Amino acid sequence: MAAQEEDPAEVERAYRRALFKLIIHLGYVFLLCIGAFAIRKAFGLPPAFLTIVLVLALVLFSPEIFRFMVLRAKVQRLRAGD
Repeated sequence: MAAQEEDPAEVERAYRRALFKLIIHLGYVFLLCIGAFAIRKAFGLPPAFLTIVLVLALVLFSPEIFRFMVLRAKVQRLRAGD
C-alpha cells in the first residue's frame, strides 16, 4: 500500500542520487586502494593489508549500497506498474 502512495518522480530522483553517490564512493575506494598499494609497497606490508582496506570500505559504505539496492527495487516495481 505504501508503494502506491509514493511519488514516482521522487523515487526516481532518490535512485539517481543514490547511484551518483555509489559511483563517487567507488571512485574513492579505487583511489584508496591505489594509496594502500603504494603504502604496502613502501613499507613492505603483507598483501592482507589491501584486504583490510577493502573490507573497511565495504563496511563504511554498506548503508549507501543497501539504500541503492532498495531504491532500485522500488523503481523497478514502479516501472513495472506503469
